[in-house]
Amino acid sequence: MTAYIDAMRHYATFSGRATRSQFWLFTLVYFIIAVVALVIDQVLQIDPTGEAQVVIGIVSLVHLIPSLAIWVRRLHDINRSGWWLLIAFVPLVGLIVLIVFACTASQPAMTGVPSVVDLSNRNAIQPSMAAARQDASSLDRLEKLSALRASGALSDEEFANMKSQILGKDRQ
Repeated sequence: MTAYIDAMRHYATFSGRATRSQFWLFTLVYFIIAVVALVIDQVLQIDPTGEAQVVIGIVSLVHLIPSLAIWVRRLHDINRSGWWLLIAFVPLVGLIVLIVFACTASQPAMTGVPSVVDLSNRNAIQPSMAAARQDASSLDRLEKLSALRASGALSDEEFANMKSQILGKDRQ
C-alpha cells in the first residue's frame, strides 16, 4: 500500500526510478480499486442502459497521470527512455514488450544519479587522492543515496543499510 501512496504522492514526477515492486504494487492496488469501481457502477446503475460507467471513469481519470509517471519511472529503472511507452500503440507486440520491460530487473544507472556501485569504485581508480577526498566523497555518496531514496529507487531499509556502510567505512 505504501508503494501506491508513494506513487500517488509523486503523481506527476516523470524523472527518477521505480523498482519492480513499486510498479507492480501500484498496479495491483489500482486494479483492485478499478474492480471495486466497476462493481459500484453495476450496483448503482446510474444510466438505465448500463452504458455509462461514471465511477470507473472517475477512477481512470484520477489514475491516468500517475500511471504514465510510474511507467516512465519504471522504464528509467531499466535504463530505457520514457518514450518507449509509445510502443503501446503497436498492436499486441507493444503490450508484450511493455510487460517484459515491467518484469525486467532493475539496472544500475548509466547517466544521471550514479549507482552506489559506481560511487564505491571511484576511490579505487585514484587511491592517492582518495584520502584527501574521503570526507567530500562520503558526503557526495550520502547525498546521492538520499536522492535515490527520494526518487523511489531505494527503499528505506536499503537506504539505511547503505548509509551505515558508508558511515562505517569512514570511521575505520
